[in-house]
Amino acid sequence: MKENKKIVFVAGSADTLYRFRLELIKEILNRDYEVHVFISEGRKEYVEHLHKLKLKIHYFPFKRKSLGLLNSFQSVLYLVRSFLKIRPNVVFSYTHKSVVVGSISAALTFNKSISLITGTGHIFEDENLKKKFVKFLGLFSFKVALLFNKKVFFQNSDDLELFKKLKLVSFKKAVLVNGSGVDMDKFNDKSLPEDPIFLCMSRLIKSKGLIEYARAAKITKEKYPQSRFLLAGFPDQHHDSISENEIINDWQSKYGIEYIGYAKYPEETLKKCSIYVLLSYNEGTPRSVLEAMSMGRPIITTNTSGCRQTVEDGHNGFLAEVKDVHSAANAMMKLMNDELRSKMGLNSFNKCKLNYNVHEVNKVYLKHLIC
Repeated sequence: MKENKKIVFVAGSADTLYRFRLELIKEILNRDYEVHVFISEGRKEYVEHLHKLKLKIHYFPFKRKSLGLLNSFQSVLYLVRSFLKIRPNVVFSYTHKSVVVGSISAALTFNKSISLITGTGHIFEDENLKKKFVKFLGLFSFKVALLFNKKVFFQNSDDLELFKKLKLVSFKKAVLVNGSGVDMDKFNDKSLPEDPIFLCMSRLIKSKGLIEYARAAKITKEKYPQSRFLLAGFPDQHHDSISENEIINDWQSKYGIEYIGYAKYPEETLKKCSIYVLLSYNEGTPRSVLEAMSMGRPIITTNTSGCRQTVEDGHNGFLAEVKDVHSAANAMMKLMNDELRSKMGLNSFNKCKLNYNVHEVNKVYLKHLIC
């Protein structure tokens, strides 16, 4: 009996597999591949859903926010032993630390390795001595890991050019892809509420621009008291986390922010808004923005890597400068116009349909992942 081909996903978290790679995994399974996923954490409902797909789920010793050498060594040792047993045709890794441990483990077991750069994150910041050291470690680990990759996917051209400039990846290995795509059949309700209702969905961390969102909301509400500002989020252990209790207890009275908690079903949460806002400091390609575009929402986001690719300023939304509260507030006030919201929302949908339909995006991934 012919043995099925096998693909390994080194992800770290079940949440990212479910939220960002579900359609890709389904398409691989439909090609009779045996799919193994390596995770260390995840919401119970996401893990249960992955089990229903009949994936081979492996839990491994992996701390995604730690750059410690001991944990990295433990992760690599576990993966090497596992890969020798599984004998995969390809190892696909994404997020910084997963790329490092997944790529090195694939090289040590002579397996084909492909990685996805989902954004540069805080490792490329250069503000103080500690961050300089973290940046050095990040660059060095990427340099070593990516040597062993057959292909490296990038979700935006800014990150691709940065990695080429820093000589972290060669031109022939780099593949540009439009994010993770979005399931436009799922995110399909394009009816807009009549009132100006803004929404941001995000992990509760400063680098998602949440403080700027709150301050811009306050400025806008002072001039347009009928406007509403919703925040859907969840806590995350991160170096720049914002306390959920602070948001619940203080942000309503201080900024006029209505906190609605975790968006378990983002397609339902997006129905509540008529404008979507994400003021991140940097991104790969923000999935929540693509989901909002698919549902015909005008977008306010930042003029930074990953975000600027989703918005043509003045066409399907507005670009605000990073950490610029007044720039964001000005964009919000422009979208108080009902006719403009409707027009830009339609432009968002059309741009999404042209560039970000998940089935078209996945064709690029599958071209290289499928042997």
